[in-house]
Amino acid sequence: MKKIEGNLTLLPVISISISAMLGSGLFVLPGIAYLKTGGTVWLAYLLAAVAVLPAALSKSELASAMPTSGGTYVYLERTFGPLVGTVAGLGLWLSLLFKSALALVGFGSYLEVLASVNLHHTSMGLLVFITALNIIGTGKVSKALTFIVGFTLLTLIFLEFASLNYLNHDRVVENFPHGFTGLFEATALVFVSYAGVTKVAAIAEEIKDPSKNLPRGILLSLLVVTILYSSVNFILSMTFSPDQLSNNLRPIYDLGALVGGNVGGIILAVTAILCMTSMANAGLLASSRFPFAMSRDHLFPGMFGKLNSRFLTPTTSIFASAIIIGVAISFLNIEIIAKLASAFILIIYVSESIAVIVLRETRVQWYKPKYKSLFYPWAQVFGIVSGLALLSSLGITVIAKCAALIVIPGILFYLVYGRRFTTRKGVLGFRLPRKDLVEEPSSLELNPVTSLDLSEDAQVIVSLFGKERSPEMLIEMGAALADGNRLEVAHLTEVPEQTDLRDFSEEPMGLGSLRRRVIAMAMQHKIPVTFDPIVSHDLLKSIYTMSSRLHSRWLMVEFGGRTRGAFTMHNPIGWLQDHLDCHLGIFRDAGVRYIRKIMVIMKDHHNDQMIIDTADHLCRVHKAEMTLIGFIGHQAQPEEVKDKEEVIAGAREEYIRGIKSAKEISQGVSDYTGNHISVKIIQGMDLISGLVAASANYDLMVLGVDVYRGRSLDKKIFGGVDDRLTEKAHCSVLKIRPFEQNL
Repeated sequence: MKKIEGNLTLLPVISISISAMLGSGLFVLPGIAYLKTGGTVWLAYLLAAVAVLPAALSKSELASAMPTSGGTYVYLERTFGPLVGTVAGLGLWLSLLFKSALALVGFGSYLEVLASVNLHHTSMGLLVFITALNIIGTGKVSKALTFIVGFTLLTLIFLEFASLNYLNHDRVVENFPHGFTGLFEATALVFVSYAGVTKVAAIAEEIKDPSKNLPRGILLSLLVVTILYSSVNFILSMTFSPDQLSNNLRPIYDLGALVGGNVGGIILAVTAILCMTSMANAGLLASSRFPFAMSRDHLFPGMFGKLNSRFLTPTTSIFASAIIIGVAISFLNIEIIAKLASAFILIIYVSESIAVIVLRETRVQWYKPKYKSLFYPWAQVFGIVSGLALLSSLGITVIAKCAALIVIPGILFYLVYGRRFTTRKGVLGFRLPRKDLVEEPSSLELNPVTSLDLSEDAQVIVSLFGKERSPEMLIEMGAALADGNRLEVAHLTEVPEQTDLRDFSEEPMGLGSLRRRVIAMAMQHKIPVTFDPIVSHDLLKSIYTMSSRLHSRWLMVEFGGRTRGAFTMHNPIGWLQDHLDCHLGIFRDAGVRYIRKIMVIMKDHHNDQMIIDTADHLCRVHKAEMTLIGFIGHQAQPEEVKDKEEVIAGAREEYIRGIKSAKEISQGVSDYTGNHISVKIIQGMDLISGLVAASANYDLMVLGVDVYRGRSLDKKIFGGVDDRLTEKAHCSVLKIRPFEQNL
């Protein structure tokens, strides 16, 4: 399949992004916004830029991780699945096209300054011109945009400096004439002025070194336009009277005429016309990439995904986009449609912030952004809150129309067309409850690299996800639990659903090194170990299938804990951990090489005997001693401490009696005394600090955890006592989630 050539450097990226913003937001909206907030209109523009910043940061991160045509559609489709992707793709396509149509019509007020022309014919003529320009290629487009943006910026900067002599310093600008409500309404109105800041991400595939040039281009263009918007509007409010500025649809022309007379006004009118045209051009360029990307994912007819053999541009998609703009210019009320499009863009901006949080906190392996958002996660949380607040200010009627005209048609299009051609789930679909795994027969889609034999059972499966601190220690722990039986070491790599597994026909160099170390360990300790690299679209399905088909008793994973730049506990298998038909061992290595003293945390739980049994087995493997630990508050009376000690001692004796009477181990251990098992009670003000302090005297802590299904939502997200104890312990930790048949 032909690919679009990546030839856009930083300067063209900035030009495209600025051109997508400079337009009606600067040349038309100031007069309308002045009606709502008066002289503080410049502050409304500044606040709108602050509200847009989280979306710009999020979009930059997403684009650096997924630099491909389609922009937001691709990010949301891969995160939330094809249904959300279809709604986002169609909605963004239409909203950007309608904004382009608005730009082509909006320059009419400035065109009237130059000549008496037919507005409709002129708009259609400009549409034909920018369509041809887009078909020729983004290289030609970027050169034209760079010139127009450069000319516009220089003209406006000169106008600002020249206007300083005309500022009315005696004018008292009334702060918030309509209160904060007016300021907030003005902010929501001018928010659309910045809507184009992230449009350039839709052509990320055509950008050279997108991981650097794309985020830099987005953030620099936002900074430039914010300064320009705020400063120009401050000058307008300090130069013209309220009657002159209120509802003025060509304030920049009036400012140019004031500074430079008729010639100055004409120059600014020409600048506005060029700027509006470039805005429409950037909108057509970005929007045409949405059906192109959706077609490649089989959510749109195939013709939209074909490139012109000569220019390597998506001709069909560009033509279709131009036709929709033409229809909008001819028949639709552009102003109303633009408001609906603005509401949808706000929804998209909120969704992008949520997508960054989902991708970060689920620790998707393939999500490796080269640029990471500043101030995460607070920037995203602020973006979500501010976006919803601005959306609510548009009114329930606009939101309802947005759902009726964009959201619902997108859902219907997916159900009628897209669903037939895709089975993708998206990252969130894979991480949510998976009834398909427990209700349907499991099959494992193997990539060509693996040699996994599903016909031979494995007592223990050690799952490696690529970021283990010490895979060797995790494997050694798994080997100890295997007790001489087969140990399966599976290195799992998760790739996007759009990636063909056949592309992974060779084992990566890093895995070769790990394989050699695992084999050397197996030979030294005489452990039957098999090592298999597995590349999968569905991580949970691979793990569930292996544990079921290999009839494993244990699944071992490394404790992820809380990493820098995240606020949730890392859990690589998520919901599946409570539905595995085997014991789950979660190991945290603290660098302890030799295990001689093991502490077992007793919880007076029905699983305590299984936890003791596992720890006892590790004692025999490592020739270690074990202490059963109980905790009680520092204010407990002596008799309470004694009762607690008797309960734990009773658990010890019950375990020893069970060992002596077990038929399967009666030979060779009939003299089992359990003298290596002692009991200790720890008193303290806080359970975690008390047990953490005690852990300094041991090499391994063993504790049991209940299934997460019964835990509260905050503990699932932020971790419970067991998680905090595992994170802070001075020794290595083995958390055990026992398998219970009747869960």
